[in-house]
Amino acid sequence: MAQPAGPPPPPPRLRRALGLWSVTTSGIGIVLGAGIYVLVGEAAADAGGATWVAFLAAALLAGVTAFTFAELAGMFPEAGASAVYAEEAFGARAGFVTGWLDVTVNVVGAGAVALGLGGYAQDLFGLEQRAVAAAVIAVCALIVYVGVRETAGLSMIFAGIEGGGLLLVIAVGLPDLPPPSFFDAPHGLSGILAATALVFFAYEGFEEMVSLSEETRDPTSTIPRAVLLAVGVTSLFYLMVAMVATAVVPWEELAASSAPLALVVKTATHDRLGDVLSVIALFATFNTVLLLLATGARITYGMANRRLLPGVLARVSRRGTPLVATLTLSTIALGFMLSGNIGFVAQVTTFAVFGQFLAVNAAVIALRRSRADRVRPFRIRGTVAGMPVTALIALGTTVLFVAFMDRGALVTGVAALALGFLVSLLVLRGREAGVHR
Repeated sequence: MAQPAGPPPPPPRLRRALGLWSVTTSGIGIVLGAGIYVLVGEAAADAGGATWVAFLAAALLAGVTAFTFAELAGMFPEAGASAVYAEEAFGARAGFVTGWLDVTVNVVGAGAVALGLGGYAQDLFGLEQRAVAAAVIAVCALIVYVGVRETAGLSMIFAGIEGGGLLLVIAVGLPDLPPPSFFDAPHGLSGILAATALVFFAYEGFEEMVSLSEETRDPTSTIPRAVLLAVGVTSLFYLMVAMVATAVVPWEELAASSAPLALVVKTATHDRLGDVLSVIALFATFNTVLLLLATGARITYGMANRRLLPGVLARVSRRGTPLVATLTLSTIALGFMLSGNIGFVAQVTTFAVFGQFLAVNAAVIALRRSRADRVRPFRIRGTVAGMPVTALIALGTTVLFVAFMDRGALVTGVAALALGFLVSLLVLRGREAGVHR
């Protein structure tokens, strides 16, 4: 007589393979990507010689919000990241819409940055821009499928190259500090705030680090420290680069350049090293696409695990990676790659990030009351009426920066948010009916 079958084996889980160094360098690799290599010039058009002030303001917003992510990541070390925090604080619909914004950042950003890489390759080697961009997305998807350890290892190497490029910019520009136009803001405070809303795209990525929680050893301790370290290191890099860029090249010329940092190095070294920085920019943009797809796939996986998305997106390959989520996001990124103005897309992406920031900063405040007994391995110090001061500052400054965003990007971002809300009605109705099992 046949023996009764035992219980089915548990579904494969993501593999815990990352430590503090790997997570921190992955975060630095995401942040030190395409943004700084492209947006310094566009920011100079708004802020002039005071471009560095815009980067400083963006760094402050990133810093205060990093404390929020550090506390929440310790409380809920799950791949769903901001979607999980919003759901825990405000319910499933808020979790879905926040996750929708999070995935939008990754998909739209990956497509746009891949297109930017194709542009660099076209200028340097005469290759067709969109063909290169499509190949980059495909290669990055393959690397993400192979494994998180391989993805993080390659990211570490590329992050080192990116950091070397920014150090080169800083080194060649230091003799020109301080410039005579250090506080020359042609459009006044409104121009600086508009530039801040734009350059925040360059800081995006640290919030994606928490999506690696389920593949990190001791995530409740490692993730908060890694987030704060990554934000600190990248902020220092960006502030110095913004200062020397406007010191070496007049801000009017910087604003007119499609490769502003290459122009800085060419000017400072009399054309000797400009192409070197253009090659480094290829590594920077590739690394950004790689890590956006990697973290986006894990956010999608985490949302599917919580039944905020169809269960098929939570399927894990034999290699312990989110296969279906990776393929889905890569395909959508290819679609966005076919059209893309990186400045406009940066603004749309920034709107989505600001939406996340509003949700998570509100969540950390709400959870102080609704989940007061929950263990917090990292706890924000300094409160007003029981609410973290840094979260209150982040909420206020986020609303301020949104008000100075490009109007077209703002309308597009609001439309994406509204679409996410409508989709949530269908998805959550299906979940309640037991569809996503």
